[in-house]
Amino acid sequence: MKQFNFKQIFVAAAILTTGLYACKKDSVNDIQIDPPAGKYDNGFFVIGEGSYGQSAGAVSFYHYGDDTLSIRAYEKENPGKILSNAAKTSTLQFASIINGSIYLMSKINGPIVKINEQTLKEEARYVQEASNWRSIIQVDGSRGLVSANDGVYQIDLNTLTVQNKLTTVGAVNTGDMWKKGDYVYLLQSNGAKIVSSSNYSLVKSFSNINRGFAQTPNGKIWASTGSRLIAIDNNLDTAGVGLAVAVGSFGLDAPTRITASTKENAVFYHSGKAIYKYIDGDKTSLAQPFINITEDPFMVYGAIRYDRNKDYIVVNGIQGYGAASTVNYLLIYNASTGALVKKIKYGGDGVTTDFTKIYFPDLAIFH
Repeated sequence: MKQFNFKQIFVAAAILTTGLYACKKDSVNDIQIDPPAGKYDNGFFVIGEGSYGQSAGAVSFYHYGDDTLSIRAYEKENPGKILSNAAKTSTLQFASIINGSIYLMSKINGPIVKINEQTLKEEARYVQEASNWRSIIQVDGSRGLVSANDGVYQIDLNTLTVQNKLTTVGAVNTGDMWKKGDYVYLLQSNGAKIVSSSNYSLVKSFSNINRGFAQTPNGKIWASTGSRLIAIDNNLDTAGVGLAVAVGSFGLDAPTRITASTKENAVFYHSGKAIYKYIDGDKTSLAQPFINITEDPFMVYGAIRYDRNKDYIVVNGIQGYGAASTVNYLLIYNASTGALVKKIKYGGDGVTTDFTKIYFPDLAIFH
């Protein structure tokens, strides 16, 4: 038999009285209730290229502490939609989170897609018959820039309307971009460029820089020539440090392999299965790898990334190509100690070529 709890009755009455007073004082439209935490809040997103001609790009989600991922979460939230062109001959290469939305960039005649950061519901899509997109950044408000194989274009971040091409830099293949203060940093096939964020006038060029960008807490922007890490300071002056092991690259149509801590003035990059950590001003920090990935067979796919929410280094990888690419890995390391925090293996068996299990995970992005 259910017993009455007078303490509960008193609390309920107090809440009801308070609620009635609030309704009397304010209109219903003025009452604000904090929404419950969303299912895509406490974790990060893994972006997959997809398999050319076989499967579309993927947005999956990793919830901190779990032992698996929510695979193809975007498609679950948007039935019937895909992150590629109809022929699945475009691949998903870049993604950025800007003002509560995730912007997804495809190369080879693929779309630009904007989805809600919390729900993954699609908000806008831009399709151009002939396109080869790279990355996207916010300049201010709804003003953004997108890079492509033929230069840099202005874009309205609300509508995804692609506008004029910048004439102050070359109409050449352009990859990663970075915004800091009054400047926008562009990585082009003929070097790195710095333009004004107000009118896009050219401020400075570096013909030998071909990898970038990342930013450390001391305000330095980091790039690379491959054999040297280059720091660009607030005065746009540079200082470099030689690397015994070069920073690799998949070209301008893939995210940079450089990432930086927000906790310490440290830059990370990978070469093969080794991850290096350079602490600004300490050349000895490059004497040996910070992390040696022990999985075998294994290859890092795409770019490692620093997770500022947890002080992690996040690594996406696959077992190899062909049927081996159905075996996917998510490796998470402590960015301060190098210790392995989590290893997740997912997908296929590595023997059967199942294209539904081939994701080519190339990038992690964070709230």
